[in-house]
Amino acid sequence: MIATKIIKDAVHGFIEFEGESENRIRQLLSDPFFQRLRRVKQLGFSDYVFPSASHSRFAHSLGVFSVAKRMLSIVEPHVKGGEWSDEGNACLAAALLHDIGHGMFSHSFEKAMDFYFTRNPSQKELKPQLNDAVDHEKMTQKIILHSSISESLSRVGGRDFPKLVAAMLDKSREGCIYSAIVSSQLDADRLDYVKRDPYFAGVSSGGVDLDWLLRNLKLGKNDGGSYFYVNSKAYISLEQFAVTLFQLYPTIYFHKKTRGLEFMFSLLMSKVFEKIASGQEGQVGLPKNHPFLSFFEHPENLENSVLLDDSLFWGAIYQFSASSDFSIQRIAQRIARREIFPVLDVWKKVEKHSAVIPKLKEMSAAARFKFIDSVCADVCNEISSRPEFIGDGCYYDTYGRPIYKRKDIDGGNSGQINVEVGGEVVDIASISPLVASAAAFNIHRIYYDDNDGSLEERLERDVQDLILKSIREH
Repeated sequence: MIATKIIKDAVHGFIEFEGESENRIRQLLSDPFFQRLRRVKQLGFSDYVFPSASHSRFAHSLGVFSVAKRMLSIVEPHVKGGEWSDEGNACLAAALLHDIGHGMFSHSFEKAMDFYFTRNPSQKELKPQLNDAVDHEKMTQKIILHSSISESLSRVGGRDFPKLVAAMLDKSREGCIYSAIVSSQLDADRLDYVKRDPYFAGVSSGGVDLDWLLRNLKLGKNDGGSYFYVNSKAYISLEQFAVTLFQLYPTIYFHKKTRGLEFMFSLLMSKVFEKIASGQEGQVGLPKNHPFLSFFEHPENLENSVLLDDSLFWGAIYQFSASSDFSIQRIAQRIARREIFPVLDVWKKVEKHSAVIPKLKEMSAAARFKFIDSVCADVCNEISSRPEFIGDGCYYDTYGRPIYKRKDIDGGNSGQINVEVGGEVVDIASISPLVASAAAFNIHRIYYDDNDGSLEERLERDVQDLILKSIREH
C-alpha cells in the first residue's frame, strides 16, 4: 500500500495525495515547468498594494487540486484510496496543471505582449509564434502535450493520457462533469482563489463557506450531460460565492495602483522588445544569451519559455535602469522605486457630476450605471483620439466585469450555477435577486506620465469639458 503524502496549506489545511495514481500525479510537482510556478506570483504586482499578497501560482495550483478532489468525490463517491477512473485522474491532473502556461506576473505578461503588438502591428504577422507563446491557455496545452510534463502524464495513465488531460482544459467538452470541475462558473479554480486571494491580500471581502458548499453539492444528470447543483437550503452559500468573487475585482484585481504598474510593466517590456527586434539589445544592457533574447528569437522553444518568471524580470530591472535609452531607464527606475504613474479616474468624475442631475436621481441603479458608463466611454474615446494625448504619456484603461454570466437553462447545465427549487433545477439568477441584479463593475481610467508637467492640467481641463458636453448630449 502506497503511503499518503500530505502538503500543509494555509487555506485548505492538508492537501493529500493518496494511492498509486495520485502519487504519480504528485511527481509532476518536481518537473521544472511546474517548479517554475513557485516563481510566478498569483496576483502579479498586487503585492505592491497589498504587501502580503505574494502567494504563488504553485500554491494556488495545489489548492485547485485539493478542491477538485473533493468535487470529484461527489462524481465518483464509491472510490476509496485515490483509485479514480481514467477521467477522474485526468481531471485531477488538469486541475494541478491548469496554470502551467502562465508567463511572468501571471496575466500581466500577456497584457505586455498585447501592448507590444499594438505599438508594432507588423510584428504580429511576422512573429505569430511570439503571440502564441504568451497566451497562457495555448501554452498550457503545448506544455501538457509536448514537454517533460507529457512524459510524466504518460506514466500516470498511458500514452494517450496527456491528450485526455489537455481535453479537460480546452472547453470543448460540453456537459462533461470532469471538465466542469476544472473550468466552469463554479469550478475548483474559482473556489480556491476566491478564498486564497483575499486571505493573502488581507482583504475582508464577503466570505465563502467552502466546506458547507461542498458538503451540499449534488450531482444531477439530463440529456445535456451532468452538472452540479445544490438545493435551496444551501443556495445562500452559492450566492455568497458569486458576490464575493465579484467584489474581488474592484477590491484587488482592478486596484488602480496595480493596474498602473501593469501599464508601466507593459510599456517597459514593449520598449525592451523593440530594442531586441532592431538588434539594439545592448542599449538595454542585455547580453546576447539573455533569456529575453532567446525567448524573443525562438518563442516556439518551450525551453526558452520555462525561463520566463518574475525573478527574471527583477534580475534585469537594474540593467534596464542603466539603459542608454532614457525612457527605458526612467520607467525601470520608477517601477523599482514604486513611483507609479498617476491616474485620472473618469468614472468618479462623471459620477460626481451626475449626482446633481435631477433626472438621474429618478433612474434605476441599472439605468444610472449604463448612463455613466456611456459618458465615460465617450470621454475616453475622444481623449484617446487626440494627437496630443496619443503615445507613451497616456494610457486609457477600461474593463468591465458582470457579477455573473447567466444562461437560464432549466433542468441544469454544467455551464451555469444550478439550484434546485421545488423539485426543478434552475440557474441561480432565476431565484437570487443579488445575482440577477445585473450588477457590474466597470473602470474608465487614464494613466499619464507626470514627467510632462503640463499634461495633468491639460487632461483635467479637456476631460472636464468633455464630461459636461457628453452629459448634455445624453
